[in-house]
Amino acid sequence: MYVTTEALNRPRRTQEERRAETRRKLIDATIIVLEERGAAQMTMAEVAEKAGLTRGAIQYHFDTPKALLKATVIEIAARLGGMLDADELIKMDLNSRIDKVIDISWKGYTSANYMAFLEIAVQGRLDPDLGAAVRETLNEIEEGRAGTWFEIFADSGRTREEIAGWRTALQVMTRGLAISKMISHPEDAINPQIDRFKEMFKHQLGAG
Repeated sequence: MYVTTEALNRPRRTQEERRAETRRKLIDATIIVLEERGAAQMTMAEVAEKAGLTRGAIQYHFDTPKALLKATVIEIAARLGGMLDADELIKMDLNSRIDKVIDISWKGYTSANYMAFLEIAVQGRLDPDLGAAVRETLNEIEEGRAGTWFEIFADSGRTREEIAGWRTALQVMTRGLAISKMISHPEDAINPQIDRFKEMFKHQLGAG
């Protein structure tokens, strides 16, 4: 078998790197299966097949299916929490910043990641252990985003409490709209609502 010089010179991955890659594949596959099938219908065999791995790989990296779901919740939280880049956003004028923050929020709540999170949250309603993991992760997201929002809108002239209140309002509205879109409403019925959110937030936080 011919081996290229590039392959010979490529540094070998450590065991930890290989382990992290396998876990990532399993979590990515879990998110896909949750979105496509829902938590109630998801099987470990489907996750393994989607990841291109064996069920033994799941058992090696996660003690139980619930442990895989918990790890998936944590990863989803990290992905959603990392969508707002305060350093980039504060370079924009205030109104453009509001548009961007709402667009990012809407993108997050309509993503496969959030749909998977909803499936796990519903499953956690009847599973105290999983439910506790979901709530703990949500609290961590909230704490991180509260500080990020204050940094993004520090020049709005609003107090920290007011900014926190508008952040909560946006979360409630976009979450509700995302669920409404998922159930019945087409895209062209949703977009005008997003535009209304932007105008409302500009009136309260922006420059007019």
